[in-house]
Amino acid sequence: MKVTFHKKDSRATTILERVHTDVCGPFSVASTAKHRYYVIFVDEFSRKCWIFFMQKKSETFSKFCEFKALLEKESGKQVKALKSDNGGEYISGEFKYFCSTEGIRRELIAPHNPQQNGVAEQKNRMIVGAARAMLHDQGLPMHLWAEACNTVVYVQNRCPHRVLGMSTPKEVFSGKKPDISHLKIFGSPVYIHVTKDTRKKLEPTAEVGIFVEYTETPHNYRVYFSDSRNTIVRRDIKFHEEKAMKCSLERELHLHADEVLLVPKDELQDVDQPHEKVHGVEETTHVAPNIRGRKHTTEAERLNLDAEKIVGAPTSQRRQRQSPDRYTGYMALMSKCIVTEPSSFQEAVEDPAWVDAMVEEYDSIVRNSAWEIVPMPEGKLVVGSRWIYKVKQAAEGSVEKYKEIFVAQGFL
Repeated sequence: MKVTFHKKDSRATTILERVHTDVCGPFSVASTAKHRYYVIFVDEFSRKCWIFFMQKKSETFSKFCEFKALLEKESGKQVKALKSDNGGEYISGEFKYFCSTEGIRRELIAPHNPQQNGVAEQKNRMIVGAARAMLHDQGLPMHLWAEACNTVVYVQNRCPHRVLGMSTPKEVFSGKKPDISHLKIFGSPVYIHVTKDTRKKLEPTAEVGIFVEYTETPHNYRVYFSDSRNTIVRRDIKFHEEKAMKCSLERELHLHADEVLLVPKDELQDVDQPHEKVHGVEETTHVAPNIRGRKHTTEAERLNLDAEKIVGAPTSQRRQRQSPDRYTGYMALMSKCIVTEPSSFQEAVEDPAWVDAMVEEYDSIVRNSAWEIVPMPEGKLVVGSRWIYKVKQAAEGSVEKYKEIFVAQGFL
């Protein structure tokens, strides 16, 4: 039987009084520097985090020595206690001897009880979760996970923390407010100036890369070059954040698109949920849009007219979604960066490109006998329908295709 975990009695009152640590890995894909693990050290008082990457777990001790020397020199304080699990990397002979000679108190948790080391465990989950989202958001290769994790730690150290009364870990640790004017969108395409002494007269004056990491020197950035799979520190950089925002929004729209359910034609008569009633042909008949330069097949034209006489033009019943106020500025900027997609049939018929696409989709439905036009049985309700519109874009941002799907509205 599991015993209830009690809240900790005391919390650190000064920096480095207690440090929490944990190792994460192995990652299935090696990083660009061939690392498969990382170890974090979290100061309990300030909640500031430091991350070190490793090729093997056995490097944990050397990374702790590096961390201890760096922080004690920087802060003038000494590490008093180290909290960790009972992993072999933490209970080796050299680790125990070093801590005993340095006067560092060890706080080892019970086996199979990660809750006792919650500060480090939760931090690990936040780092990995955010890094995963950042890589997938921009479609970057998985071997950039170390750069993504490092960026997460860098940004989170400069973000308000609830435990600190909305102060930032960096400010609490150092006593100085952090500068965040240099923060950029992870994965943004960048253009790097090539100086005269490193190029010939007819060679390009700029290189194209991807921003993947910050450095400890503000306004210096690590840039990834996909051709060589190398990361290089650069300063003379022009960011193309609009393209990164556009990529992010496109992926979000794809993931959060309205759910629709296609109902097979042999099940339409079994649908008994309430929907719009058809009161008469005169009230629901719509005129099909006239498309210049295109001709329907005779069969398609006949079916189109028959269908509109029975059920009218495709109807649009969309669940209203409203973004939080904090996203209004972001959405306003994104609206200038992307091609607008119609939200209704009435809006789509105003654009010849979308009309062309709808005719093409309708012809395809008829050719494949996707439905069968029949008289509506008496006492039955009509299943609504709608068009879904999407713009497919090429890698450089141009419109590749106007894509739409005609679907039936389903009910669960």
